[in-house]
Amino acid sequence: MLYANLYVDRIDLAPYLSAADCRGAGVTDGAQLAAKLMEGVIRPEDCPSLGPGKRYALSLALRAAEILPPIQSLEFPRPVPPDLFEINDPGPEAPVLVTGNSEFTLTVLTGLLALTVSPFFLLQVDTRGDTADMAMIYRSFTPQRLDQALEAQNLADRVHHRQLIIPGVLAPLREELAGYLTGWTIRPGPICAAEIPLFLGDNWQPPPGAAAG
Repeated sequence: MLYANLYVDRIDLAPYLSAADCRGAGVTDGAQLAAKLMEGVIRPEDCPSLGPGKRYALSLALRAAEILPPIQSLEFPRPVPPDLFEINDPGPEAPVLVTGNSEFTLTVLTGLLALTVSPFFLLQVDTRGDTADMAMIYRSFTPQRLDQALEAQNLADRVHHRQLIIPGVLAPLREELAGYLTGWTIRPGPICAAEIPLFLGDNWQPPPGAAAG
């Protein structure tokens, strides 16, 4: 059985590692510390400057192949009705994650979001069921479709901010999306979903006890 590419090999830990993290681990820079973490030479708990939340986020990224559900690679898209999911009772300041309406993408993201107590909105754009990478190829993620999703879910009245986080693989569309959606800021996230906790920083809080150790 073939499985979909979840881009675990595209995880980049270095941007999230500070100079203090490096000094505490006895290395010279973020790239070196990231390499040692990925190789298992250094563990997050060996870095004294890491707070519990960041340590937890790093552990998730390092265990990406374990925590992300395996998704079968199919020839045809698997669409679900585009919707707005409210994770952990989000309020008007909650981050808005944007993705397509692929059943597979939804499975991956909801599985990941089950590992936090932080509130989120998860907005699905009608990409005809294409995953984010396929939506980039087939141009099924468009400014018009994103605008339709925002209007359909009345999101402008539900959040006080105007920031949307799109999958990193869609980053080349950032200017096009921002130019069409007046007043909204488009922020590309990471390419691999398992990097999202690190990317979100303090906006990603682990369940009680999960970050211990």
